[in-house]
Amino acid sequence: MKKKLDLSHYIPVHKRIAEFYEKYPDGRIVTEIVRLNEETGFVCIKAGAFRHRDDAEPSATGHAFEIKAQGYINPTSFIENCETSAVGRALANLGFRIDNGIASLEEMEKVERMTSPLPQNGNNGRLISRSVS
Repeated sequence: MKKKLDLSHYIPVHKRIAEFYEKYPDGRIVTEIVRLNEETGFVCIKAGAFRHRDDAEPSATGHAFEIKAQGYINPTSFIENCETSAVGRALANLGFRIDNGIASLEEMEKVERMTSPLPQNGNNGRLISRSVS
């Protein structure tokens, strides 16, 4: 039987965001879609954290990906969910709330989603493969 992750040790991204703007009130966080395949439901997003509004380059970046069909939230909000994870990684790479590692609560919830067995949905117990390209 798979051991359940203890999510209580992970920080939600919104706490990293609040601390970032507290420390850098003139900062900004910018996100961009690196890759989106609407047919397969794959998205990759890059986030950049800028300490000052006029900085030409981000002080730190982070990337994340999501697949639309995974979990309960992604069928309607996979892009938003991915953006949150990318922002969390960028802020972690800048040093915000990394006491227990770089992964955020949202990322660890993703690990649980991706390692959960697929629902059978009338496929007679056959494994369903997923392509993410």
